[in-house]
Amino acid sequence: MRQFIGFVVFVPLAIVVGIFAVENRAPLSLEIWPLPGVHQMWASVWILGLLAIGTIVGMVIGWLAGTGARRRARRAERTVRMLERQIADRDSQTPTAPAEASTGVLPTADNRAARIAQRED
Repeated sequence: MRQFIGFVVFVPLAIVVGIFAVENRAPLSLEIWPLPGVHQMWASVWILGLLAIGTIVGMVIGWLAGTGARRRARRAERTVRMLERQIADRDSQTPTAPAEASTGVLPTADNRAARIAQRED
């Protein structure tokens, strides 16, 4: 389905860009400041080239802007993995004893449910 949607979007866009390039074949001369001389190309080449450069610059700026969020996400993932390991280690070390429901005695402190109940109180 994703390929089909990409195809439906890409083909009309490619047709529009192709028509644009064919219709804008008039020579356009530009003098670009850091480069010496006057550069002459089709108008469509200038426009599409500058559009591509602008797109790449925008993507780089967006990628750089997301570094803080990616750093926080990696830190949170490491913390979650560490806490899951601690829980797994704690659960494997403590033996669970059955609760004495008939006598009305609370479960022993070794029981995980009792520890959770104590923390919630």
